[in-house]
This record gives sequence, C-alpha cells and structure tokens, in this order.
Amino acid sequence: MFSLRSIAAALVIIVTISSSGLASATEVTALASSRMVVLTGFTRARATLDLVAEEAGRIDSVKAEIGDTIGQDGIFARIDDTFIRLDLDNNRVQQADLRSRIDFNKKEAERYRELVAKNTAAQSTLDSMEQTLDASRFELNALTVQERILLERLERTRIKAPAQWKIITREVEPGQWVNTGQIVGKAGDFSTLLVPFALAPEQYVALRRSTAPLTLNMPELGISIPARVERVNPGFDPDTRKIAIDLTVSKGLDELRGGLRTILTLEMPEATGAVLLPKAAIEERYEDHWVTRDNGERIRVVLLGNHSGPDGSLLRVTGDGLQPGDKFRLMGKE
Repeated sequence: MFSLRSIAAALVIIVTISSSGLASATEVTALASSRMVVLTGFTRARATLDLVAEEAGRIDSVKAEIGDTIGQDGIFARIDDTFIRLDLDNNRVQQADLRSRIDFNKKEAERYRELVAKNTAAQSTLDSMEQTLDASRFELNALTVQERILLERLERTRIKAPAQWKIITREVEPGQWVNTGQIVGKAGDFSTLLVPFALAPEQYVALRRSTAPLTLNMPELGISIPARVERVNPGFDPDTRKIAIDLTVSKGLDELRGGLRTILTLEMPEATGAVLLPKAAIEERYEDHWVTRDNGERIRVVLLGNHSGPDGSLLRVTGDGLQPGDKFRLMGKE
C-alpha cells in the first residue's frame, strides 16, 4: 500500500507537468508592427525625342498627326528640297564636264611625253599640261565631296522620328517656313511605360528588401499590373531628401499611354516601435492595459489601434522594452 506522503508527491508532479503544458499552450509571440505607405505616380513615355528641322525651308508635307504611330520609314515631315536637287544636278553636270576635260588632258599629256622624249617639244609645255591635269583632278574631288554634302542635305530634308514611336506634339503645318534647329514636334516611346517615384531613404530600403512581386495598383482601371525597377538615380536631392527611381510597366494594359494614375504600396516598419499582439494577451485594469511576459513580468502598454492580421484581429501596442519576438501569456479573452 502506498503512503499518504507518496501519493501527495505524485499529485505535485502531475500538477507541475500539467501547469507547464498549459503555459506553453497559452503563449504568444509578438510580431513586428508595420504600416502601409501609399505613393502615387503617373505613367509616361519611356523616352521622348524632340523632332528638329536640320535644314531651313518650307514644309512640303506632314505625315503624322498627334497620337499617330510613326511608320517603318520613320518620316514625320518633309521640307521642300527643290533647290537642293537643282544644286545637285548642277554639281553632276560640272563633274561630267571635268571628267571629259581630264580625259582630253590625259591624252594631250601622253602625246607631249612622246614628243619630249623625241626632243620635238619643250619640257615646260609638258609640265604645264600635267599641272593643269592635276588641278582638274583636285577640282573633281572637290565636286565629289560637294555632291556627298548635297546628298546628306537632301536626306535631312526628311524630318524623322524612331519607327513605332507616337507623336506627342506637332508644331508645324504644310507651307510653313522652318529654320535650321527649329523644333517641329515631339515623339515618345510608349511600348514601355515609365512611372517615376521619389522615395525617402527608408522607403527605398523597404522597396529593396521586399521579397514580394512588385506590382502597381491602377484605381481608375480597377487592376494591378506587374512592374520592375528600371533605374535608380545614384544622386541625392538635398532639397527634397528623396531618391529618384523609375519603374516600368509593359504588360496588363489595353492601352499604353501617359497620364495613368498608379499606386505603389510599401510595407514599412512601425516608426513607434510598436508590436502586434492578440486581444487575449492584453489585460485591462482601471483603464490601463498590461501584458505579461512568459517569465511573469507585467508591463504597462499603450494601445495604438487595430491591425487585421492573417490569424485574426491584432492590436498595435507599445511599451517599455517590447520587441518583436518577445513571448507573452494569453491573459485576456477574445
């Protein structure tokens, strides 16, 4: 038979084990509290280009209106090239004349070489003819260079834009006179859209550390689209204290255009150092709120608000020494 003392000792052991299991089952770990920062940006062309007249003259035709896509030939407008073509024709006539004279002078020079070899003609006459022949060759070379210049000017009467870009502005009409260097329009590359943002340093760090797929919400369209970081400006604006970044989007939109509002949401650490705890971990006494650590230490806390977590409603609380990862007892009731 067992003595009363041994039975009492066994009961103490059972109660101790049960109490230990109950404590471990009623503990909760504090989670880091975060806040959502919402930034707004607007889409724009990935690149833009001013369309500039490289020749002075009268506009002969304009091939694209605002919003039109530039064709494969890349031509936006043409400048009247009548006088350049006339100069080119004149140049080619002069070249033909010089080639004829060079051929004649070459024959004459060859004939005089034979005469000089027979001592029937003066050497000075031959030297004069060869000098004239060399001068004609140099003149022909100059006309050839002039022809290339005229051909280049003829090509530049076509005001061009990159193929498949869209016209943003048109500042010229047929018959209008334009000067060299005058801007006559602007084209943009809308095959990929750019969304610029200016981020505070802590926002930039949060963006880089995020492991979730980067997406932009488009409230007017009611959709979210994937995005990626195109470039980050390595400089820093001391006035705004912001870092400039550009995101690009090219999929998920029926129309690629500028001016579409996008929302970038970043999850940031709570600036107050608050943590997330369930309501059952917080005890209210005389309008004060308390939490109890797993070692029994009680800490007074301040409630900052609700936070709907994945496991139910959580509360944002702050207090002396509270850190994410700390363990607390579930003292209250849901």
